[in-house]
Amino acid sequence: MVELELCISLLFKPLLHHLKALLSIDNEFIGIWLSLLGIMTQLLGDEPSSKNIRTSGAIVTRESLLQRTKDLGSEHLRNAIMVMFALGVLNEEENEISSVTWAAIGSIGYCKPLVDEWKQSAIADTTIAVETNTEE
Repeated sequence: MVELELCISLLFKPLLHHLKALLSIDNEFIGIWLSLLGIMTQLLGDEPSSKNIRTSGAIVTRESLLQRTKDLGSEHLRNAIMVMFALGVLNEEENEISSVTWAAIGSIGYCKPLVDEWKQSAIADTTIAVETNTEE
């Protein structure tokens, strides 16, 4: 399972680490972000199956492995959304990146029920950060 977490982390950590630099280059970020959203759409898509996988003597069902993958993937995606909100890349108003992002996430069956929660959380976090900065 550690390998799975590392693989998913490798999708997001470089993006988030270099986000400010990517945003300074015209049209560079949107292409990378669209590719990452495409990967997440495939990763978090529906895959029915009931095969079992043997790992280190323990049997892991395919469903439990897929559930863990989806949990990890959606957690990393949510973190990226929060960082992008904090940097002003995503916002409440409709811009190209926001529209594409919410449309892609809304089309992912696993994340669809979480979209409103993520938006509210990001807006609340941004509001708290702004209020904290103005009080100082």
